[in-house]
Amino acid sequence: MAPAVFHQAKDRLDRELTSPVFTARQLYKMTVPFILDSLSIMFINMLTTALISSSGETSVAAVNLVSPILSLVLCLLNGISAGGTVAVTQCFGAHDTARTKMAAGHVLWLIFVAGTAVCMLFILFPRAALTLLYRQADHAVMEKAVQYVVPGSVSIIVFTVYTGVFCILRGLGESKKCLWLTIIINVAYLLFSLLFINVLHMDVRGSAAALLLARILGTAAALAYLFLPKDLPVRFTLGDIFCFRRDILSSILEVALPLALEQLLLYGGNIVITILLVPLGTSAVAVNSVAVSLFGLTTAAANAAGSLAVTVVGRCVGARETRYAFSYGYKMVLLALALLAAGCALLYPLFPTLLEHLYHMPLPSRTEALRLLRGILLPALLFWPMSTIIPNALRAAHDNLFPSALSTATMWIVRVGLGYWLAFGLHMGLWGLWISMWAEWAVRALFLGLRYFRGRWLAKAAGV
Repeated sequence: MAPAVFHQAKDRLDRELTSPVFTARQLYKMTVPFILDSLSIMFINMLTTALISSSGETSVAAVNLVSPILSLVLCLLNGISAGGTVAVTQCFGAHDTARTKMAAGHVLWLIFVAGTAVCMLFILFPRAALTLLYRQADHAVMEKAVQYVVPGSVSIIVFTVYTGVFCILRGLGESKKCLWLTIIINVAYLLFSLLFINVLHMDVRGSAAALLLARILGTAAALAYLFLPKDLPVRFTLGDIFCFRRDILSSILEVALPLALEQLLLYGGNIVITILLVPLGTSAVAVNSVAVSLFGLTTAAANAAGSLAVTVVGRCVGARETRYAFSYGYKMVLLALALLAAGCALLYPLFPTLLEHLYHMPLPSRTEALRLLRGILLPALLFWPMSTIIPNALRAAHDNLFPSALSTATMWIVRVGLGYWLAFGLHMGLWGLWISMWAEWAVRALFLGLRYFRGRWLAKAAGV
């Protein structure tokens, strides 16, 4: 009885997922590596946060102050990466090998130049930049933050090449290679962190050194994956990198600029949130860092649906199959919901044990982190999938302005504005900032759902 029901369900799912652009088998083959890729990233991030916590709450707070700044730089790379992925996947979907190669070349040199230009500010003026942002931070926290930000910025310059190659492979649908790259760089990061933090006791300097060495190793592996394998659907040479075509650059920037601006404003908002955390004390900063780390692990598998949406919807648009682009888009939301529910069911019972044995925090801090995680469960299931996945589907069809404007508005009006009022006006502290995050998801989900199901974005997709 049970096997028959299973086969019937699988046959129905296969029919739902099959289209002139993809077979169900192709989608399954892409989905599993994307899930494992996202899980490995979040799992390693959780472990490294636990490792640095062994040096005390001051170290956790220092890394938490610097992380939004480095993320601000990474968001610029993510914008270019998203534009590059869309350009590569649409050219590849149109079976235009020459333009696919040129799009890949533009991604690599553009992302390297942009990342290097921004990182030099934090390499040359680290203390001035941190002091400008976090005047109220404890002296000990500030000193450790300065030690972390310079090598962290250097590592991002190295990471630009890795990011460029990764988005090219993702645009080609090479999810297994992306998975192996993620495993290489994150396992290296974990092993180096164990060596430098737990064995050599280098504290935040060790964490920064581990990040830099892991990104050097990951970048070397990424270049090898791009230029050496003979099984890639498109073969690349060094000559493909050094090219310039105004139309291709415009195609990339059409997605990259709105997304990069959105991400800059979003992560600027995250920096403001971190600034708001500082007056609440070092303990509140550390609790927030640990809770965010564990929640990130819960959403890791579901995040894979967003990456898959870019590839799948973009390929459908490139093949002029807009009907299937629409269908696959909302199916990615359902996939994200299913994966998020599974993640919550598996991990939430383990959180008390993880907080007790993995993180070196006082009992009151562990209790507060657990309360935050339990409080976010229902809002996450209701609003997170729609608010997170739909923007990827829209951007893959070159509907860029609306999701960018919406994300920016909700970040500053709801997340920052409401968060400040709840945290300080109503004296809710850290809880006020987390409640504003739930509200932001809800507002975004509402407007994105209306935009998506009205279908106006398909008109632009049909003209690509």
